[in-house]
Amino acid sequence: MDIGKRINDLRLKHKITAVELAERIGVSQSYISLLENNKRRANVEVLGKIAGEFDLTLGQLLADDPNIPAAASKPAEPRVGVNLDSLYKSGQLHAMADARGNVEPVRMRFLPVVSRVAAGDPAVYTDGEYPAGFAEEFVASPVDLEDPLAFALRITGDSMAPRFRDGDIVICSPDRLPENGDAVVAKVNGDETTCKIFYLHGRNVTLSPVNPNYPAQVYPLEEVSWVYPVIFCQRREKR
Repeated sequence: MDIGKRINDLRLKHKITAVELAERIGVSQSYISLLENNKRRANVEVLGKIAGEFDLTLGQLLADDPNIPAAASKPAEPRVGVNLDSLYKSGQLHAMADARGNVEPVRMRFLPVVSRVAAGDPAVYTDGEYPAGFAEEFVASPVDLEDPLAFALRITGDSMAPRFRDGDIVICSPDRLPENGDAVVAKVNGDETTCKIFYLHGRNVTLSPVNPNYPAQVYPLEEVSWVYPVIFCQRREKR
């Protein structure tokens, strides 16, 4: 299915400009243009908002014929403003997927955000002394992440900008070995953590920033407690 063409056709049918649609759902006009030209993939939240603007369910938007009404015997599709986490926890999201008939079961997993990590000078690391897997904040993880020890950290500082921005959340996998050139979170000097680009040279570890305004940091291997690769970044919205 050509979702970009579907959105364009619906917009033209309802005589709504790309600028108007963008303003209504809270995105930029260029974002709408990228969607309609299939150069950008929309997430469920954005698609739900678009469907709502045309008085459709999400299922109708994604169906071959957007005018086909939802069957009365099937669970309601998520509409604008519906919290997908709540639907998932209640079991309704699975029922919606089953009703579509060709959707794989939805798998979600939440990871603890155990600390903040400095993208700049190392910062003191703390996990609040919680047991592994416990935290005051959790984030959804990629569905294909199998590492049971995976965890998340929030970035502070700008030494990894523009790759990672202040406030972004990075997910680390202790089950994977870092390779030269990987973005990593490393614990150094006992209690300090930092997010950098990893390079191993003999018995020394170089942690390099992306932002050229910061210097690289070099540590003897024995001063590095652990190095875990970053496998996913949850981008903080610009403010």
